[in-house]
Amino acid sequence: MKKKEISMDTNPVFEMLVSLNRIAESDQLESSYFENAGYAPHSRMTEIIEEIKNSLSAFYRQEISYFFNKPVCSLLWDFVISDGIHDISQLPAKFAALSDLDAMKHLLCDVIDVICQKEEEICQIDQGIEILLADREAFEFRLAGCQDLSSADQEKALEIYRYPAEAKQRLVCLLERYAKSFSPFIAELDELDRSEVEKSREACFADPEDFVTNYLKVNSKILDPAKQLILIPNAFSEILTFILQPAKDQFVLVYGTFISKKRLREKRSEEIKQLFKVLSEEKRVEIIKSLASKPAIGSDLAKQVGLTSATASYHLTMLLGIGLIDYERVGQRLHYILKKEVLKALLDKAYLDLVNQ
Repeated sequence: MKKKEISMDTNPVFEMLVSLNRIAESDQLESSYFENAGYAPHSRMTEIIEEIKNSLSAFYRQEISYFFNKPVCSLLWDFVISDGIHDISQLPAKFAALSDLDAMKHLLCDVIDVICQKEEEICQIDQGIEILLADREAFEFRLAGCQDLSSADQEKALEIYRYPAEAKQRLVCLLERYAKSFSPFIAELDELDRSEVEKSREACFADPEDFVTNYLKVNSKILDPAKQLILIPNAFSEILTFILQPAKDQFVLVYGTFISKKRLREKRSEEIKQLFKVLSEEKRVEIIKSLASKPAIGSDLAKQVGLTSATASYHLTMLLGIGLIDYERVGQRLHYILKKEVLKALLDKAYLDLVNQ
């Protein structure tokens, strides 16, 4: 990994954003990992989420689901970085100060990303996003052709697109109310995050590439263009590392405070039980065979083995759960890789377990 300016910091605003995703139950990859690997999310984080949820009315819980139930919690993240927001009370005020168009860009960021995957030439020019949003009829046509978005997501995107001022005001009201419910936990979460900074700092600065590759499970080649690397521990991120690129030469990695604990191997007997459970499904065996040839993104794997994207995602989380595959996050897409040495080790353990050695 090329030499970079590296810094580590804490930011309660990211804690608040990830906790919103937890309440919306949007991160199916992580929740499936916990379920299939036999791990439980950190008990204190679960308690905090429940306390916050209980302090909110049904209306605000519905609003959280409306705005934050995306598979990747990207909503507002780049905005927080670009505006340097470290105070949760600043977030609603700064978002309210945006123009309707700029607010809509943030609200539709996941939808725009899906469209840009198909129309890269438009999105690469400086005014690309404005061009996408300027022609209502063309935008609605593009949206209808997004097979990666459910009909419910398409309807939500249309509502935001047609009434951006109302959507912005709804989110501002939600953030103002949520900040009040979240504020009692800031000191506790900040203590956890600062403890992670102290624990990680020496390892990170001594060998940044090893820290990024082996601890955060991120392909260091993704970060090659970066001159500046900012690492932000986050108690609610649990096992995942979220990669943001707010500028061409800047990368931000928001990573789980409990990440190393969640990746501990299970005991041998449980590993073998999980292995046989995984291999009992023919489609999962097909996925393993496909990844043995070369890494692939989830949608391509789904086509290769004849599954829907949702079903393929479920099987991939089963494989992730026992450490049989890994992934590299490139933008908003996950590239899956078969860990052949893990497969061999598990099969060797299964043999020893079966012959009682």
